Amino acid sequence: MTETLTRPKAESGVKVVCGQHHKFQLIPIMEHNARFLRAGPITFGIEGRALGIPGSSIGERGASLHVFNADRSEEWLRFDCFSKVPHYHYILHHERHNIVWGYDPAVNGPMLEWVMQVVPKRLPQMLRRAGADALAERLELQGIDPKVLAAVEQAMVEADRSTLPGAPGLDDRMREGMDWMKRWKQIHPEFNTFQD
Repeated sequence: MTETLTRPKAESGVKVVCGQHHKFQLIPIMEHNARFLRAGPITFGIEGRALGIPGSSIGERGASLHVFNADRSEEWLRFDCFSKVPHYHYILHHERHNIVWGYDPAVNGPMLEWVMQVVPKRLPQMLRRAGADALAERLELQGIDPKVLAAVEQAMVEADRSTLPGAPGLDDRMREGMDWMKRWKQIHPEFNTFQD
């Protein structure tokens, strides 16, 4: 007996699913709110993101880890360790698209901890999946200094704390994050839209 699985009709908005191909570019990192750590052929960008209505509710919050080439001209991977919908992206830089994968904390535990286990072990494989073969090869040859990884983890913890309810400057960060997203959507109207 063959069981047929049917896909439920998509609701409005973007739902994070396994390997969904999005034909849009991601909102860029807010450089003035980020910390950058160079690790040989790559640079990590660590950012605390908070979206919502200042003085009211937080829609989404948490730390994001961006993986760039050394000079930050190309972002290839992004890990959004968010409180409500944690997920990660393979950024198909040359196509200006991305593939998003949802993260299941019930199975894998807190996403931030998972990211810090995956990055030192699987980053070259993930870069290859995003199409950054040459960068992956350079990373395999050079490796990542464990001191940089420790600094990345500490920066991720600090970025997450900066988005907790009641954190100093949170309302300003939320307002800025929403404005940044709205401006990006004006330039790229296809952002956060997808077709079945």
